[in-house]
Amino acid sequence: MHLVDRLKIYLFHKERIRRWNGTNHKVQGWSSHEEQQVRFETFARNMNFKGKRVLDLGCGLGELYDYLSENQRPGFYLGFDQHWSFLHQARKRIGSSQCRFKFADISRATLPEMDIIVASGSLNYRTKNPDYLNEMIMRMFSACKEATIFNLLNIEAFPDQQVLQAYNKLEVLQFCQTVTPNVTLIDDYSDADFTLVLRK
Repeated sequence: MHLVDRLKIYLFHKERIRRWNGTNHKVQGWSSHEEQQVRFETFARNMNFKGKRVLDLGCGLGELYDYLSENQRPGFYLGFDQHWSFLHQARKRIGSSQCRFKFADISRATLPEMDIIVASGSLNYRTKNPDYLNEMIMRMFSACKEATIFNLLNIEAFPDQQVLQAYNKLEVLQFCQTVTPNVTLIDDYSDADFTLVLRK
């Protein structure tokens, strides 16, 4: 991801922190707490995280770890994010030895081999690179041992924005099928969002 793209993302969240400090879902870019939770529920309903080593790309405040800990506690969770303020809060709030947070630009960082690699909302940022999403999907799938699961904004329902990018779910599905035939599209939980699961 280009430096200008990263700067836009930083400023996007900085402004949201200024406007909604203390409202976790708002500062991370979610429209509501419920919208954030339904995406986590969709992940948990379609993937068994219990005892697995999980890499969360764009982990924000680490709230996916909170959700999974109540339902399918991972064996180890590693969260990557490029916002120091999010990481600071996540580290301060979550003290588990089975959970770590790391500053990283997910578009450039070397992805460690993990059982499951997830991205909830973090692949929706607009970028100058037209191949960015496809490249990220391939990198995530290459680094996972079992599966990759991620969600994207649905272009059929989500309005075009300066910072956020929505996608055609069938086009993304078709690309994923070139990566692996074992792909599942889930689009029954939100008009504005869809999830894809790629399994080894």
